[in-house]
Amino acid sequence: MKTVALTLFSLFSLLGLLSAADKPLIGKAEEESYEGRIVLIKVGQKDLMVGQSFKFWERTLERAEAEGAKAVIFDLDTPGGLAFPTKELMSIIANLDIPTRAYVNPSALSAGALISVATDKIYMKPGSVIGSAGIINGSGQGMDETARAKVESFFDAHVRWIAEKQGHDPEVIRGMMIRRDEDRTYGDVTVEKGGLLALNSADAVKIQENGPLLAEAEVDSLTQLLLREGWEEDLMVEATPSGFEKLAWWVASVSGLLIMVGLAGGYFELKTPGFGLGGIVSLAAFTIFFFGNYLAGNLAGYELVAVFVLGLVLIAVEIFIIPGFGLPGITGLIMVVGSLIFSMVDGAVWRGYDFGSRGFTGFFDALSGPALQLSLGIFGSIILLYLIMKFLPQLGFMKKVMLPETQSTGTGMNVAGETSHRVGATGTALTDLRPAGKVLIEGEELDVCADDQFIPKGEAIRIISEDGMGVVVTREH
Repeated sequence: MKTVALTLFSLFSLLGLLSAADKPLIGKAEEESYEGRIVLIKVGQKDLMVGQSFKFWERTLERAEAEGAKAVIFDLDTPGGLAFPTKELMSIIANLDIPTRAYVNPSALSAGALISVATDKIYMKPGSVIGSAGIINGSGQGMDETARAKVESFFDAHVRWIAEKQGHDPEVIRGMMIRRDEDRTYGDVTVEKGGLLALNSADAVKIQENGPLLAEAEVDSLTQLLLREGWEEDLMVEATPSGFEKLAWWVASVSGLLIMVGLAGGYFELKTPGFGLGGIVSLAAFTIFFFGNYLAGNLAGYELVAVFVLGLVLIAVEIFIIPGFGLPGITGLIMVVGSLIFSMVDGAVWRGYDFGSRGFTGFFDALSGPALQLSLGIFGSIILLYLIMKFLPQLGFMKKVMLPETQSTGTGMNVAGETSHRVGATGTALTDLRPAGKVLIEGEELDVCADDQFIPKGEAIRIISEDGMGVVVTREH
């Protein structure tokens, strides 16, 4: 167990160093410089609902600023998404020293509208729509009056500051976010009591006393936007995730599968002598699980790896040292399950939840997806273990890594078909069975495993099963 823990920690540390290096050794080693380029960031239908997207955009904006990009354009076609990560992204956009533009193509609703407001100028495709930015909770439902007032006042203050800094009318943005107790008019558009403002492109570009209501102009394409700004089209480059980022997102999406393989491999290792195939598979699966979720922007990190390893140690102590199943085993199981679930929680989503205003609602919203992945992993591992126990002992090459079918008298592993008559035979425990140990049956010393109970030395025992995986005994009553 100590070797497994140290190896897991070492692998995770090594991968962390590789990913943090200025010139990563894994993934895309060289990325095209943004110096003098116009960086295009596309925001699609589901992008604002995934925390990993925000992590990628933040990295892209940081690179664009550091490398001297000419400008950044957000090409938006989104119904909205996560509120608090959007708030953080708005601050980053508004504080950039390079020009920023939003192109509504063809919709920037809810969080998409807020991102647009954070840019210097907004352009819209003819017939496109922007607005309807009311705040809802993580499950897509409305909030009670107190919670809504709390969240809306917070966002109102922040978004007003962003709008004024970027030269947009803050009252227009407030009309998109906050329901009023009376009818309100914005340009030629009237929003009835209790409604939220949404503007089509024709509404948004109408000239008011201080300029357009919201958008700079209607343009049919990104090419026209570039022409209006006097920027050359061949300078534009689309920001795309690196190969390593794509791999991390894929790993996060198959976390349940990795848990399944890791659990099955661990159980297989317990049933084979020494440290072999099962241990290697389990170690690799959990290392990839933690590291992939870490890179994907989830809560996985050194702390949760340490909790996971400590949980395994406590479970091992319960199995091999302390009889029965008590506090160490229960604590270890809680630590293992908890570390796996929290490692899959989207970091951006978790940081954005205001748990105090919604009791346990936000908590369960954040954990529901990871809990489902863990459940699928556990259920899948049970099926996989069944297949392992049923079919692998029959394969020739597995006889080299699993307990052999026949051995000489006294080795304790005579479990082939011709010795299956020993099921039901009784004897005495030569050592404590915690659950593994030695027994004496009909003058023959056998290595056995007790059936989920502690059996002290000298106790009468009986064989209840015997196959390629070993001999199982129970207390003789």
